[in-house]
Amino acid sequence: MEEETTIVATKTTCYKCITGFDSYLNSNAYSIICPKCGTLYTIYNGVLEKTTEIVNIPENPIYIPIGTSGIINGIKYLVIGYAYKKENGTNYCWQEYTLFNPIHGQAYLSQYEGHWTYLTELNKLPLVSKDGLTAIFDGTEYNLFSRYKAELIAARSEWIYRFSTKEMPRVEEFVIPGCMISREQTNVNITWYKGEYIQPEIIKKEFKVESMPEIIGVGAIQPFRGKFKTEGLRNLVILLVAIWGIAQLCFLWTAKEEIVFTQAFTINDSLNKKEIYSKPFDLKYGTTNAEVKVSTNIDNNWMYTAITLVNEKTGDLYDVDMEAEYYHGYEGGENWSEGENWVSKVISQVPEGRYYLIIYPEKPTNMASVFLDISVARDVFVFSNGLIILVILGIFPAFYFYRVKNFEKKRWYYSNFSPYEDDEDD
Repeated sequence: MEEETTIVATKTTCYKCITGFDSYLNSNAYSIICPKCGTLYTIYNGVLEKTTEIVNIPENPIYIPIGTSGIINGIKYLVIGYAYKKENGTNYCWQEYTLFNPIHGQAYLSQYEGHWTYLTELNKLPLVSKDGLTAIFDGTEYNLFSRYKAELIAARSEWIYRFSTKEMPRVEEFVIPGCMISREQTNVNITWYKGEYIQPEIIKKEFKVESMPEIIGVGAIQPFRGKFKTEGLRNLVILLVAIWGIAQLCFLWTAKEEIVFTQAFTINDSLNKKEIYSKPFDLKYGTTNAEVKVSTNIDNNWMYTAITLVNEKTGDLYDVDMEAEYYHGYEGGENWSEGENWVSKVISQVPEGRYYLIIYPEKPTNMASVFLDISVARDVFVFSNGLIILVILGIFPAFYFYRVKNFEKKRWYYSNFSPYEDDEDD
């Protein structure tokens, strides 16, 4: 932090109400208000000159008293003024504290619904788009948030420029999370400011504030306070998806997918709903999956088959229900089809050994016979397993980005330039 500079106030007396008050700007002041009667003076060259204007004295709480000092971004400021303003034609009101440092000059603290913004004057002009909806400053694009006229309701302050209660500057605010740039235009002057969101606890600590206003909603430039940065989490998600994709390819390449059993059966009325035993076959490669597939000749019909995989040595049983449905036709000038005349299911974690199948067929009564072609494949690639892992990996990022988007919707809720469409659920 820079070397501390002490500001010594000058005592001044109001001509109208004979009240003594302090001027912190001293010879730097141009306009000043009597804190008791609200008379507006010019004080250029240190001499009070009364104007015809009267400023309302603030009635609402002043959270940072005039004369209080505090540090923002390493700069020690003195609070020299307070103004209570509103958006002309609406009920939106905010507080504005004028800060002063002998080296850095004036700055401002704006407080609206418990959200604080630190504003300093820009030394170069942003580039505003032709449609006026964006502005670029130092390579960053800001989006138009609000456009209004600022009306002074009450004040207790002094300024380094000529102040008038009759002025109603036109304000345009362009925002991104955490920052804003604003243009304030009067009949004779245009001033640009850059605003930075300051967490309320910092204001309370640095200015030793006893009480703070309640925080309401999401501030116009309030940043999302998550443990992760959005860009960093997005990059992490991309990395995880890439790793997942590579892992899936590896599983696909290393899967044996060996057909270890095939056998055809003809199911007629005498065999319907009766047990049929297959010939035995061997499953190798340790403990891994096995895929059972049933192909049929059904057409506009269905076929149900219950199959039990039996380990000859241990007697362990693995049951699967297999139902194939296949229908098709012509309707409305178009061909249509639904289902397949085959079905397959994967049995997980089947130890190696010698096995056979017990088949329980159930054919439709409107078919004299049904042909079944049953096969068993060992160590097959199962995409659904990887998909489940992908879904699990995506739960937290999806929830996080949902929160961020919902936060942004709340930020833009009262803006006339919101990029989000109105939603009844919000």
